[in-house]
Amino acid sequence: MSDTIHIPFDTAGPAVKDVMMLEPRSVGPATPIAEIRETFSRPSVKLMLVTDGERFLGAVTRDELPAEGDGPIEPHVRTDFPHLSPEDPVDKALELFNEHGLSRIPVVTDGDRLEGLVCVNGSHAAFCIYPR
Repeated sequence: MSDTIHIPFDTAGPAVKDVMMLEPRSVGPATPIAEIRETFSRPSVKLMLVTDGERFLGAVTRDELPAEGDGPIEPHVRTDFPHLSPEDPVDKALELFNEHGLSRIPVVTDGDRLEGLVCVNGSHAAFCIYPR
């Protein structure tokens, strides 16, 4: 996979679809918690998206993952996780990042189809995308 490109906030937009990563990685609801813990051991992984096929079910952050135990991830999935539409303005993404203290936000269509992921860099000054 290619290196990420950083798009400064003041040159981004106008819509979320212009700054989202396509084809984000996701896991199914039956994925074992141990596998999720292993994935979160990589510092760049901040959020696990959970889908049933292409249908977005929710997400889990590192902090929401139980420290002990195993079993499927499904009971720990936040179904109310903030998300965006591809047509939402970039400013709405920035508002959600600030309001919820996030660095990753899923992009979902009205039909609950996972379309992408909006990501900000470590300094929270630019969006991160892969070259298209």
